[in-house]
Amino acid sequence: FMNSIANIAPDPEMLMFGDEAAKDERTLIQRYGRSRIGMKCIQRKCFVQGKHYSILPILTLDGIITYDIIEGTVTSERFIQFLHEHVLPLTNPYPGP
Repeated sequence: FMNSIANIAPDPEMLMFGDEAAKDERTLIQRYGRSRIGMKCIQRKCFVQGKHYSILPILTLDGIITYDIIEGTVTSERFIQFLHEHVLPLTNPYPGP
């Protein structure tokens, strides 16, 4: 895989990487607990219904160059819009960095 990418983009400055992460009020809730031997671990959670946020960062060798925080989930249409509005203005014609 690395060799095929190296054929397309011989200079690492040509590469951009995208990733998606999500956060809501339930993200920090632990799913497992500990208890004494012979005791059942009881975990009480209240039902949490809150806002869900998605984060779309674009990374290069220099770090994060752009990002967008979206309320809700990322749809394909929203991802294409993110590429057009945030990523394409930062790119150069191939084969430039």
